Amino acid sequence: MNYPETIAYLFQLQRVGIKYTLDNIQQFMAALDYPHRSWRAIHIAGTNGKGSTAAMLASILKQAGLRVGLYTSPHLIDFTERIRINGQPIPKRVVVEFVQRYRSLIETIQPSFFEVATALAFWYFAREAVDLAVIETGMGGRLDSTNIVHPLLTLITPIDLDHQHYLGHTLEAIAAEKAGIIKPDIPCLTVTQPEAARRVLEQTAQKRGAPFIYLPSISRTTLLQSNLQGNRFHLTLNDWQLNDLWLNLAGPHQIQNALLAVGTIQQLGNIISDPETAIRKGLQSVRWWGRLEQVATSPIVIVDVSHNPAGFRTTLQFLKQQFPQTPLAAIIALQEDKNFQEIGKFVAKTVDKTIVTRFQHPKALKPEVLLQVIRNHGGSATIFPNLSQAIHEIHRNHGIQYVWIIIGSHYLAGEAYKILQMS
Repeated sequence: MNYPETIAYLFQLQRVGIKYTLDNIQQFMAALDYPHRSWRAIHIAGTNGKGSTAAMLASILKQAGLRVGLYTSPHLIDFTERIRINGQPIPKRVVVEFVQRYRSLIETIQPSFFEVATALAFWYFAREAVDLAVIETGMGGRLDSTNIVHPLLTLITPIDLDHQHYLGHTLEAIAAEKAGIIKPDIPCLTVTQPEAARRVLEQTAQKRGAPFIYLPSISRTTLLQSNLQGNRFHLTLNDWQLNDLWLNLAGPHQIQNALLAVGTIQQLGNIISDPETAIRKGLQSVRWWGRLEQVATSPIVIVDVSHNPAGFRTTLQFLKQQFPQTPLAAIIALQEDKNFQEIGKFVAKTVDKTIVTRFQHPKALKPEVLLQVIRNHGGSATIFPNLSQAIHEIHRNHGIQYVWIIIGSHYLAGEAYKILQMS
């Protein structure tokens, strides 16, 4: 198989669905001679901010001179984005090689798409002898395929309602699933959490004898500047005082993700010889697509992967603060399992012009459904059948200068980048 055929083969594994068990990945790792045991890991779970935190950490560790693996999901444009070493995606030829070598094993085990992707990442990190790998859970934590690593540290980003069909319908239930990555004697770090979620995390850590480090109680951050280019801030953490840090990701919500990354570096101790320099350079150089990323200037067009109510609130409120005198226009598409009722209600009250569309995915929400929710809450919205037509609408002259945001899904963001590249 060539690369396109290999990717098509992997994607057809999605028909298997989500396998919420560790049986397959454990069987896969045994057949590969346990590659995940040959490198050290930092394991990250949470609802919002996992990818950004992982990207910051990988960037800092790279600046410290380490060979760093990074495993995240989903991708935006190409599968190889999911698996990186020192910022470089896995070569396509290596993806082909892995699938060809272990196809019979895949046929025997019948794993899901995510299980194969995880096995590939762990095998590749071992083959390339990374010093440390930053591993993001795909969903949940307790039974996520990544939860076979034995990490140096576990990190949990802010928890909110998402994937309720699999993780539960309350913050406590979802937090319990995320807390599944907490290991005996392994420190767990977290940032500001809803009280119900924090209580579950703390109790789980206590039961497992894991040191629980709630960073807001031992830190102070002072935001100096926040715009679409990034954030400037001071950070004090225990005896560290880091002044005038620049974070190359937009939105003040990224500050707590940065706090989690810096707290991790502090916990790693003498693994890094000059942590302050690595932190400064790492935060300054980090790049993570689809997080309040401005892709055009006239008019302003932003792409964001927010896909749950908390993400929408954070993103849209930031834009209203940044552009208080300019109407906000949004192009939105969601997956059908998202909380479109809450999202539609908030959009109706916040966005001045809304276009509802859909992306190419079997689980994409029908635009008519979100349109009706927005209208039911007093908002105005129109439907465009696809993203190409919706993006074309941006460039039509309506006599009003909008700030545009394309928001709602990683799949939508990926399509947006492809269309904008072609144009």
